Formats: sequence, structure tokens, C-alpha cells
Amino acid sequence: MMPLSRSLAGAAAGAALCAAPLGAQQPDTVRIPAVVVTATRVPVAAAAVPATVEVITGDELRLRGATSLAAALQTLPGMTLAQAGSFGAATSLFLRGGDTKYVKVLVDGVPINDPGGAIDFGRLTTDNVDRIEVVRGPASVLYGADAVSGVVQIFTRRGQGAPRTIVSARGGTYGSSDEDVTMLGGLRAGDYSLALARHDTRGIYAFNDGYHNTVASAGFRFPVDSSTRLRVSLRYGDDVLHYPTDGGGTPVDTNAHNTEDRTVLAVDLTHRFTARLDAQLSVTSDATSGGTDDAPDSPTAGGDESVDRTRRRGAELRTNVALPRTTLTIGAQAEQEDEHAESQVVFGDFQSTSIFHASRRNSALYAQALSTLPASIVLTAGGRRDDNERFGVFGTYRMGASWQVHGGTQLRALVGTAFREPTFSENYATGFVTGNHDLRPERSTMWEAGLRQSWWNDRVAVGVTHFDQRYRDLIDYTGSTDACGASYCNVARARSRGRELTGRVAPVASLVVDANLTHLETRVLAPGFDTTSNGLYLPNQQLVRRPTTSWNAGAAWGSDARGRLDVRVIHVGDRPDRDFRAFPAVAVVQPAYTRTDLGGALPLAALARQLAGAELTLHVENLFDVRYESVFNFLSPRRTVLAGARVSF
Repeated sequence: MMPLSRSLAGAAAGAALCAAPLGAQQPDTVRIPAVVVTATRVPVAAAAVPATVEVITGDELRLRGATSLAAALQTLPGMTLAQAGSFGAATSLFLRGGDTKYVKVLVDGVPINDPGGAIDFGRLTTDNVDRIEVVRGPASVLYGADAVSGVVQIFTRRGQGAPRTIVSARGGTYGSSDEDVTMLGGLRAGDYSLALARHDTRGIYAFNDGYHNTVASAGFRFPVDSSTRLRVSLRYGDDVLHYPTDGGGTPVDTNAHNTEDRTVLAVDLTHRFTARLDAQLSVTSDATSGGTDDAPDSPTAGGDESVDRTRRRGAELRTNVALPRTTLTIGAQAEQEDEHAESQVVFGDFQSTSIFHASRRNSALYAQALSTLPASIVLTAGGRRDDNERFGVFGTYRMGASWQVHGGTQLRALVGTAFREPTFSENYATGFVTGNHDLRPERSTMWEAGLRQSWWNDRVAVGVTHFDQRYRDLIDYTGSTDACGASYCNVARARSRGRELTGRVAPVASLVVDANLTHLETRVLAPGFDTTSNGLYLPNQQLVRRPTTSWNAGAAWGSDARGRLDVRVIHVGDRPDRDFRAFPAVAVVQPAYTRTDLGGALPLAALARQLAGAELTLHVENLFDVRYESVFNFLSPRRTVLAGARVSF
């Protein structure tokens, strides 16, 4: 029987050969552990995982100058982002054609989606990030609701070695500026990471378009005894977004703004009972508070104000058991969700106030077996049973295999199911809109198969993945209650399938060139209630804002001593959209666009020894000043240049 510690060590050694960073390590970051954990909840070599996994290191993010999660994800295969306006504006992510509410986002293991899956990718930052792991495909077996088309997990930086401080600042176009300070290092027993960042911009519109964001984060790890370790992570964000546009993208409002503060807390206690058995207890909390303030622009105009508070609190106990050639993971989860919303609408002398409060509980049991067989075959199989206070018992499964055929040839296959829970409004809304207590979760079934081939010690690699995902029981809204006795019903079905092509070449240690292309086909199989151009699910039509073809190409060059440069070309093809300036909305086709981004860092030690640890930084977005719209009739940033410096001491 292989001890659990040996099996994990083997996984780490294997991953070190296949997950090297794209460029040389920056002096202000620690080396990324060469394992992935999000796909299976245990450390596994990236090349051996049956699921499709991507890792973005903190080094890559800082070199590119990407400070938002949306900017970090936009160059990955299968990803399409739709940003409705300026920096910080509402941003959706369509992963493999799935809706943005089908991507579960975690920060150090804490789910931060609103109940029902909604999340704004434009307001999540990458400050103090060690790495981001992205799993494409169903993952409800391990993560429950909303992990339908994928999972994105952000890991906070760890401190190692002598304590150090990193200070950086930059500024440029649109009155934009970013400042941050990070302190991290190793302790006599454990390590720590502390960071504070601020982001400001006046925006791209002529008025009322500022965005301001303050982020504080911390991570601590230390042993309780020789067999027990404790990890605590905390992230707090406080931001305000001013926006001048109405729902159709026309700039008409001089005072509308939205605020949000979010506190994310994770406490993990891990104990190793024997070399073959360990257990981890996790307690998590995500709390958000904020709302919209849009006072009337004139005495006869309309306005509204809202305050929303949402909390997700959870506990999980998970154990890993090392059996011959197999690691068995068994877990139990419990979660409490609650939402409180107050809103007021004013139009002249008319005034309406509403208060909404709801809560629900969920418990789950899951198990997964991860086996390494002879002939370099890795198998995984798992199942989960959720018991929700609202929709009852729901089951999911996932099975996959990876086979290193010979040399650099690898085959993968995976099949699984996943689900999205209804939102509180879909379940509990009252008044003009009637919630449906009997809603079933939206569910999906997906399969994928892939081939990866590498040569010359992985200096050259190409890959292809085919995926096919079907969505059932999609929830749609109707103004009538005749269909199912409520305003929300499970009525629609859709399909998303396609292929992801990837390539990577590293001819020398200082140069990496990579590219990917996604061909996507989406189709509504069963329509929603509204079959006019206003409807979300139109029969036999594509899902909106999903391009058929998208591709990315990039190159990273340089070293710590000479400087580093990263160039990315992003192409988004034609895609269907809606013009919401009229009623009913008019179906339109958004034209394709190609954008080029550039990031770089130049060390100053070569100029003077006293400047060791200092470097100049540069970030250019939309280098060739391309005019495009990510969402119809909403402006997108033109050429944006941010220059600054980073000092480590």
C-alpha cells in the first residue's frame, strides 16, 4: 500500500515537469507549487488530470498587468467575456457557451457566487494572487451547485524565506491608477502574506463613469503540532462604480452609482492521522453588502435606491484515504444561504417600497476515487447527493480517464452531470413577480474527449478537445402565472458543443509562444415563454453573446536580468446580441474584433547596484486603438497605457 504522503509527493514531482511557468520567475513572487488541486481536491500532476485544467501564475498576471479576474481569464480557451462599458462595469463570462451563472468561483476554497450562481467578473481583482486554477467541465460532484461549465479558484500568495515588502504603483490613460503594498515571508513555524491595494479610474465616458476599489487580503499558515496545520485566509473588497448608461447603453444618467463590500473568510484545519489517512475541516464565509443609488435627475424624473445583503456560510469535513494505487476522498458539506433586500422606487409623486428576505440550507455527501493504474492510466469516478431545503434531493456524478499512451501522447475522456440552484427571487419573489417554490434545479450533462501530443521534452506541444454539453430545465420568466402557477418555470433546453485547439512552443528558455482557438456551436433546443426578439431562449437560435470562433495568440520573452515582455492578441468573432434601446429588443449581430495587449518589466539593477530589486512596469491594452463593442451599444476602452514601478526590499 502506497502511503498518502508518497502519492502526493509523486504527483508534485510529475507536475513539476509539465507545469513550468511561461516566463522566468519574478523576484517579487514565490515559486508556484507545480500541482493542481481544484480538479480533484487532492494534489495531482496537471498532465495526469482527466479534466481540462489551466493554471495562470501570479508571475504571469503581474507581468501582463492584469488586475481584474476578467482580464486574467480572457486569453484561455473556451472563454468569452462580455463587459458592459468601462472598467469595473458588469462583466459576464461564458465558459464553453454556458451562462455566466454556470461558473463557480472560489477564493481559497470559499464560494463567492450569489445564491443561484450570479457573479460579476469585472469587480473581482487579482491582488495578492499566487495562482488561478481553471477547470473546464462539470464539477458539481465536488463543489455542488453552480459548478456546471467550470470552476475558477483563486489562491492567495504564500510567504517563504526572509520577510520582504513589495511596493508598486502605476498610472496613465483615463486617469487610471493602481497602487499596492505586499508584505510576506516565512516565520519560525509557518508563513504569512499581507496586502493592501487601491484601483481608481475616471472611466471612458464623458461623465459619471468613475470606478474605485480598495482590496485588503491576508493569509497565514502555521502548524498546531507535528501532525496538524492551520490555514487562515481573509479578503476584503470595498468598491463603488459610477455608471452613466441606461439598460440599452445610452449615457443619460449623471448620478447613478453602485456600491459593494465583500468579506471572504476561510479557516482550514488539517490533521494527518497516519501516512495513509488525513482529514481536513473547513469553515467558510462570504458576506456582501451594497446596492444602487440612482436619485431622480430632475423633480419629474424617476429614480430608485436599493440595499442588498447576502451571506453564504459553510462547513466541510473531508478525508483522504490511501489505498493500493487509489486515493479515496469522502466529504460532507453543510451550507446556509440568506439574502435581505430593500428597494424604493420614486417617480414624481409615486413611491413604492419593498422588503425581501429569504434563507435556505443545503447538506451534501460526496465521494471520489482517484486511481493510478499500470501503463500510465489515471481513472477518477465520483458521486454526490445534495439535500436542499427548497428543491429536495439531487444527485450528480463524474467519471474520467487519462492515458499516457507512449512518449508525449496523452488521451483524455470525461463525462459528468452538474446543476444550478434557483436564485432566491426565482424561488421566493412576491408581488408583481411570483416566485416558484417547486422549481427544479437547472441541470446539465456533458462529455469531452481530448488528445495532447508533445515533443522534445515538452518544448513543443499541441492539443485538441471536443466537448458536448446539454442543458435542461432552464428557468425562464413569464408575466402570466398560467404556465406553472408562478412567474418562473423550468421550460427551456439548450446545447453547447465545440472544439478547443491549443499549441505551445518553447524553443529556448527565454521564449514561449502559445496559441489557442475555440470553435463553439450553441443552440436553443426548446424555447422559453417569449419567442419575440425580447426572449432569452429563441427556438433554434444561438445563445446571445457567444461567438462561433475565438482565438488567442501570445509570446512571453526575457529574463529577470534583462527584462521581460509579454504580448497577447485576442480575437472575438461575430456573435448575436440584442439592441435594448427599443421595445421589443432588436436582434443584432456584433462584428468581430481583434485586440492586442502588451505587458513588460525592466529591472534597474543594470543601471545602478543601488537600484537592485526595482523595476519599471508597462501595461498597454488595445495597443492599436481598435474601436469595438463587447456588448452592443456600450463603449469599450480604446488604447490604455499604464506605466509605473515596482520595488522589492
